[in-house]
Amino acid sequence: MSLPSNSFFRSFVPNFLKQADRQRLLLFAVGSASFYFIVWPRIKCRLDFSVQKSLHATILAPAQRDRKIELFGDLGDNPKTKEGEIVILELGVSFGPNLEFYPEGVHLIASDIHSLGEPEIREGCAKKGVIFKRYLQAAAEELSALPDNSVSAVVTTLTTCSFADCKRAYSEIYRVLVPGGRYYFMEHTAEFEGDIGLKIIQKVLFPIALSTEYCHNQRDQYSDICAQFGEENVRAQKVVVKFPSKNPAVLAAGPHVYGTARKPK
Repeated sequence: MSLPSNSFFRSFVPNFLKQADRQRLLLFAVGSASFYFIVWPRIKCRLDFSVQKSLHATILAPAQRDRKIELFGDLGDNPKTKEGEIVILELGVSFGPNLEFYPEGVHLIASDIHSLGEPEIREGCAKKGVIFKRYLQAAAEELSALPDNSVSAVVTTLTTCSFADCKRAYSEIYRVLVPGGRYYFMEHTAEFEGDIGLKIIQKVLFPIALSTEYCHNQRDQYSDICAQFGEENVRAQKVVVKFPSKNPAVLAAGPHVYGTARKPK
């Protein structure tokens, strides 16, 4: 039996190493993709949730409180569903910072793309006297679990900047509202007063905010809401909220639009 020639080793060894390198490269690519698309979104979701709670307590809540009291003052006056209940659907509910403004006795459908805040929502409802109806883990564009004309009011606050498709989400909001029901919104929006410095900040931060926080800081929610509900059914104000922070990312969120849009009877 003859031994392999030197030429065999010269050809086999490099080819074997190349094949091993390709396998390692493939494993690395699969592992990296799995981390980026499966593991990292879950980690980031939890990080974002913690940041939201801290940001709300230190910056957002103090600056928005008076306007939220004004905005939510008539939540309990919305028409009842066919079950005889006043049902509020809050999208992007997070840990429930709006619960303190809800009247006792209303029913709440809490919704978000994750369920991290559900325990706090349940606890908050019990303390406030709000009746917890269900938790719906879904995107605002996909509310197929809710029938047409099934909720009395819909609420979003600092949420629509992260909608993948605002027009589709507004269409879903309109669909699930009972006739005469209202959509309550308080959202940061594109700069509207001609403040060049603020406009530049928004444009510079736009790609960073969109890629890291899924936040579109230059949306014109008012126009889209009017297109869906009809301008005659929308009552809204535009203001620049003065947050107690000089962080450019916070300043970029200063321009706000808030109000209600009513679904015609």
